[in-house]
Amino acid sequence: MKDTIQKNKRRNKSFQIKEDLQECWKISHRHSSVLIKNITSSDLGLLCDTVYGQYLHELESNNLNTKSKNKDKNYVQVWKTMINTVKKWKGNEISSIRLLHQTNCQRVA
Repeated sequence: MKDTIQKNKRRNKSFQIKEDLQECWKISHRHSSVLIKNITSSDLGLLCDTVYGQYLHELESNNLNTKSKNKDKNYVQVWKTMINTVKKWKGNEISSIRLLHQTNCQRVA
């Protein structure tokens, strides 16, 4: 009987982790959609920083982990990559935003 209880606890924990991961990707997709809708904005760098901050804030307010053993999760890493690309290479903002959105679309589907 005890093995069944432990097995159910592990199963429930695993299920919760999977649901949280799916929720994180949905939130990421929603915020990247905002960037795609405003991709022709004149100040795209500022818009990216603002939306990224809102994204992180929403993850924290929903109590979703953004780090695991001092490593960022994939759904945060793709955003950091996009932000770094926008800051370093002017002119590549649109392609990095599209890549971010494409990644989110693949993860949500």
